[in-house]
Amino acid sequence: MSFALPIGFGGSKSKTRVAAFSIPDPFAVIPVRPPNVQTLTGKDGLVQLRLQIEPKGLGKKIARWLRYDYARVVELDEHGACFYRLVDGRTTLGAIATKMAGRFSTQRREMEAMVVLFTKNLMASSFLALVVPEDARTRHNDG
Repeated sequence: MSFALPIGFGGSKSKTRVAAFSIPDPFAVIPVRPPNVQTLTGKDGLVQLRLQIEPKGLGKKIARWLRYDYARVVELDEHGACFYRLVDGRTTLGAIATKMAGRFSTQRREMEAMVVLFTKNLMASSFLALVVPEDARTRHNDG
């Protein structure tokens, strides 16, 4: 299985490349927070994510003229907030699943499914990216 890895975070100019490796254990990858995502915590303890989007072309001029702030916002539930707080750029998805399973008294297998869903949804909206450590990769020979 090959994966497309982001070179840049967000925006239409981000480029992807197909990696020449596979990842035998998808829970060995490390989620990271993109630099253009702000994290706000409400009084209720829930987390709100705000992705700053830079408009292009005519939209940028109109937005500047109207003083419109382009941003995508998502509010996380209790499980999502716990997941995002554990994203520190060092902890693997597997370790996050284990910590969350203990915190919510849930089977690890069930929590793994939730972690995969959180990761997939947040990545699809550019609120999260993944780093694949060298020791989690299986190299493929080109040719």
